[in-house]
Amino acid sequence: MAKSCLSAVPLVIFGVVEPALLVWAYITAQRDIASYYSAQAPHEPVAAGAAVPAQGLVLLHQLVNVYVLLAAVGVVCSWTPHAAVARRYLVAVALADYGHVWACYRGVGAELFWDPSRWNDMLWGGIGGSLVLNAFRWLTVLGAFGALRDPRAPAGAAAGKKKA
Repeated sequence: MAKSCLSAVPLVIFGVVEPALLVWAYITAQRDIASYYSAQAPHEPVAAGAAVPAQGLVLLHQLVNVYVLLAAVGVVCSWTPHAAVARRYLVAVALADYGHVWACYRGVGAELFWDPSRWNDMLWGGIGGSLVLNAFRWLTVLGAFGALRDPRAPAGAAAGKKKA
């Protein structure tokens, strides 16, 4: 059985739930790319039946392909016994979360961004979900759920240290 350096809560969040949500987003987008496109900025409705521009199609398909990549990387880096790998992954993705939220802000503008009562499910995921996951990432890195420990190391061994 795979052993992880993460404790149960972050392992379930980053090694199961987040990858599953990324795969779900990929499937949702592939099933109806025009609706997925339209939902990105709910305050700028796209006319029913309007075609997504070719550039938009290319970008959307590339984006959702990255979702599958991130799901796979999340599984690998969450289920690793190597604390340094998991820690670096969590820090890198935590920093990327800020770029993700910034992209939402730039796309929908300040008025909609600061008014969650007007958000659709896409914005709740892109802004709210990203910020919640970001908090869990930093809490995990800072040890709030327990130290990241190599499950193969003897009890009391320091996290991320190689055996002599």
